[in-house]
Amino acid sequence: MGMMSRGLPMPFVGRIAFLASASPGSTHAIVTISMANEALSFAREADNRYRANYAVSLLVRRGPQIIVQTNDSEEVLVSAFRETTRADETLIYQSIVDIPPGEYDLVATVRDERSQRSGQEQLIIRVPRLVEGTVAAPVPIIEVVPRSRRDTIPSLLVSARATVIFGRDSVIPVYVERYDTLQAPLRLEVRNERGHLLWSDTVSVPSRGAISSGVVEVPVSRVGIGMAQLSLVSGDSVSTASAGVFVGFGEDLPVATFENMVSYLRYFAAPYRLQKLRDAPEERRPEEWATFLRETDSQPNTALHEDLRLYFSRLVRANGRFRDESTLGWQSDRGRVFISLGEPDQILEPTLQDFSRNRQQIWEYRSIGVQLVFIDQTGMGRWRLAPSSNTRFEAEFRRRLK
Repeated sequence: MGMMSRGLPMPFVGRIAFLASASPGSTHAIVTISMANEALSFAREADNRYRANYAVSLLVRRGPQIIVQTNDSEEVLVSAFRETTRADETLIYQSIVDIPPGEYDLVATVRDERSQRSGQEQLIIRVPRLVEGTVAAPVPIIEVVPRSRRDTIPSLLVSARATVIFGRDSVIPVYVERYDTLQAPLRLEVRNERGHLLWSDTVSVPSRGAISSGVVEVPVSRVGIGMAQLSLVSGDSVSTASAGVFVGFGEDLPVATFENMVSYLRYFAAPYRLQKLRDAPEERRPEEWATFLRETDSQPNTALHEDLRLYFSRLVRANGRFRDESTLGWQSDRGRVFISLGEPDQILEPTLQDFSRNRQQIWEYRSIGVQLVFIDQTGMGRWRLAPSSNTRFEAEFRRRLK
């Protein structure tokens, strides 16, 4: 996706975006790095707060020639121990440096000051020349104050991951700048990793003087699942780079292929619908995905696909609640029942000691008159539907498939 990504011992994700500076001889390069609190070593302070320090160095070079070099020290202060173990990437480092247009190597190094663990990533960057009449590549953002002049420093927080969750997020916000006053229409194009066009639409951004700038919201439902590249076209001028974004189902549900995505829908849609998705040629997948969404949406007049939102929220919860040593939570018997039928009205469990063989759980769904029995034959938490309950569930499950 043209991003920086480094794993242990010092994991981080990074992105570089480009916007015009006051001079056509240089371009603002916005380097954003995100990481999790758990990657750092915290020490308890006298006031019961917890402090960590990390350093970020950036090196831009062409061969042996150093173009830009920066070294920054950062501090993180949290009020509770649980904050030190957060695994989501809530720490964001950002730096804006000016670089002449051209091709360079960017080397980013992140170091935890207390443990001295470090991670380094190298990326080839192509810095565009953003002059009058050009368009910057769209920038996935968390927040932004649109600029009206080239000689002001951009005020924005870039989304380093640019990752959204299908079923939770409805749009991908991206910041757009164009450097003319013509107000000609812009076309936003979304393509998959192989370059096939997924979606395009005409967009407009307000003119603010010498710059037209604003936020464009890309519909997640039009992008589909997986990685995509966003680019802008203004007349015959295409932005010199694209911005990678990723649509997934959440941290616990990684998507590597189109087949992965379809497999997650096994408890949502009828087999013939899923087979149509699998059989679709790559260039027709966006169209088939849009058809699938339209045909399975019970509330087509709303912007969201409420049915899929509910389905995936259940799937993620099932993954956390019903995991056993051999099966992912969403694939277990209790998981698939929970995903298909929702939370039971009551769970009955006869009093038995933990690790007792043949323990039972009885799930009652009063509104549909269904009672399902799960049995733990080994006493090790491997709950399986009793044969008669499995038959009853399968009938109700097939009846509900879209």
